Amino acid sequence: MYVETGSPVELMLKVMNYYWRLIATAIAFILFGIGGIFVPLLATPVLYLLPGNKRLRQVGARKLIHIVFKAYIHMMRAMGILTWDVQGLEKLQRPGILVLANHPTLLDVVFLVAFVPNANCIVKSRLMQNPAMKGFVTITGYITNDNGETLVEKACCSMDSGSALIIFPEGTRTTPGSELSFQRGAANIIVRGKVKPTPVVINCQPETLSKHQKWYHIPDRKFHLSFCVLDDMEVEKYMEMNASVAARQLTRYLEDTYTQEVMLDERRSI
Repeated sequence: MYVETGSPVELMLKVMNYYWRLIATAIAFILFGIGGIFVPLLATPVLYLLPGNKRLRQVGARKLIHIVFKAYIHMMRAMGILTWDVQGLEKLQRPGILVLANHPTLLDVVFLVAFVPNANCIVKSRLMQNPAMKGFVTITGYITNDNGETLVEKACCSMDSGSALIIFPEGTRTTPGSELSFQRGAANIIVRGKVKPTPVVINCQPETLSKHQKWYHIPDRKFHLSFCVLDDMEVEKYMEMNASVAARQLTRYLEDTYTQEVMLDERRSI
């Protein structure tokens, strides 16, 4: 229930703003669902008419989704739903990098793809059952996590071909109030692919669209997303160790590093 204090005029304006943002959020989600169905549907025949092989068509699709997602986040800002800032954006423009990010909100992947021109992602296989996402995943060639045996190979091949690979090491959105818990997939890719990760620390204030929150659980004001792109991590020592041991130790190192950076970023946002 929405509760606010202040003069009658201030109260009326705040209530109107709240319900406008609620309506605008509903519109944004509906548009995303419609776009997820019709953008791939319209783009697929055009991509197949263009010269080149499957990989080049996927690169073209990723650039298209990059443009669509960039327009989408600017639309949400214009509607008064959110604001954002990004530090170190130029570090995400490099080809063949591994982008690791924490995962506080449902919109994280949308923003990162909007920031990266040729982004590949490792996504949950169940997204193939989601009508709003299946088309995007199919035409871009995003890597699904249903086959762990080939996951590392596909990830390395993607980066070798010049794509920036985006991974959320948690595997799902952060549970509010809980410690960060990373799966070993990202560490395995780092160790076996011998690649330095580019960390992105994401902070959302006030909290919204986190795990267990529905789209209509909007805060009392527009929320702000901050993206801090750090320098590539120095992880060479893990590449010299036994792969299994290295993945385990590197995962703990990533958890500790991101926990510290997220806490630091939250204090800066207060």
